[in-house]
Amino acid sequence: MENKKSFEQFNFEIGLADEKDLASIARLQQENLVSNISEKEKQEQGFVSVETSEKLLKEIIEQEGITVARIGEKVIGYLIPMSVEHTQQQVSSLDPFLERLKTLQFESKPLNEYSCCVLTQVCIEKNYRGKGILEKLYQELKTRLADKYDLGVSEIASNNPRSLHAHLNKIGLKIAEQYSAEGKDWYIVVLDFRPYQKKPITE
Repeated sequence: MENKKSFEQFNFEIGLADEKDLASIARLQQENLVSNISEKEKQEQGFVSVETSEKLLKEIIEQEGITVARIGEKVIGYLIPMSVEHTQQQVSSLDPFLERLKTLQFESKPLNEYSCCVLTQVCIEKNYRGKGILEKLYQELKTRLADKYDLGVSEIASNNPRSLHAHLNKIGLKIAEQYSAEGKDWYIVVLDFRPYQKKPITE
């Protein structure tokens, strides 16, 4: 399944990752992992917190699918969604976040009454940031997953202001809660898929 969309002004394509993209996604993740970059770069460029193996990336491709931005064969950005169950099984570093979700409310309703996925990670290569790629990655995701999920939930570190600003102001995620775990402060943010769900045709 490929569902590509081209944007000639930047000559990149948005589509779904396949196995040949695994190494590129892993490389981009390593280049932006919080433990691999300087404090200055963390503040100016943002970072990703969770490291995923190529084996897990392959599983995600087969389950929810990974949205990618490509120039030719090169992956310059990705967005990884996972089911809550798969996240619980495979990403132990998100256990405190997942525990918070059990008691969280969104729009005066318990989160567990919605169908939710976890927006595990998004990353764009440094040279291509600020060119609208983030918005296009999320646009594909919302269109593709809206009929499966009501909400996408994620967490953003309070010391990652670039990512928080982009997600609140460019993508429209809403802060549901702020909490602390293991000496760090986090924002739980929610993306509402419901406006993108196909409405049943009525006569």
